[in-house]
Amino acid sequence: MSTIGIIGAGRVGTALALSLAEKGHRVAGVASRRDNGARALARRIAGAQSLSARDLVAQCDWIFLTVPDAAVAMLAAELSWRAGQAVIHTSGALDLSALDPAAARDALPGSFHPLRAFATGDTGANAFAGVTIGVAAGPALSPQLESLAGSLGARALRIDGADRALYHAAAVFASNFAIALLVAARQAWTLAGLPEAEARAALAPLLEGAAANAHALPLEKALSGPIARGEAETIKRHLEKLARAPELADVYRALGAQLLDLELGHSREVRDSLRWALVR
Repeated sequence: MSTIGIIGAGRVGTALALSLAEKGHRVAGVASRRDNGARALARRIAGAQSLSARDLVAQCDWIFLTVPDAAVAMLAAELSWRAGQAVIHTSGALDLSALDPAAARDALPGSFHPLRAFATGDTGANAFAGVTIGVAAGPALSPQLESLAGSLGARALRIDGADRALYHAAAVFASNFAIALLVAARQAWTLAGLPEAEARAALAPLLEGAAANAHALPLEKALSGPIARGEAETIKRHLEKLARAPELADVYRALGAQLLDLELGHSREVRDSLRWALVR
């Protein structure tokens, strides 16, 4: 069995290392800029060591670079890769060219990007269950990465040739901007005269419910609320009150316009009234 090394002991590196080990893969070592982070993670994995990045590369067959994007090319250029060694980054935004220095030494570059937002301490044997992992690599490595994703209970999606900036932007919309929506919702909540301290507990379950619906149903069926029901007057009232915070009104209009692209079964008259309510 190939030995695996993880460079980077942050959220993704921790979740990946523990999940791989729990599924029976040989995670031999962990390296991190913060030695205490690498040591703490290595202690949680039977047989793993906290090593320097150079020692890890010397000892392991597969290396995952679970580091910030800016560090990927730097590590690819600095470390002494060898022929046939798998060098895999977990960035969504970077393509395989970031690993060109490793490929120049006949290492096998790859990308293994989980489409999941990991929280601190969010680990366990099922951390990747049901997750889509974007995979890109040459023919020698790609089938192995797809198999590895499957062993974690994840779904491998080949993203070779995809526009990585747009692929990653899609992930940002679905993940990071969900938090931005809660920021906007909290602002509207406080404008309503409600205590800010109560906003997250009250509003986050709505986001969770919407996400669960979107996972289970077509988006047209997952949508609830005034646009789904064709309630143009409700939208007008929202925007009248949001005029106190023009930036929030702009966000509301932009997102509402996106929802009008869904086929919601409304008559042309209702669609036009909704669109008119959003643009006024």
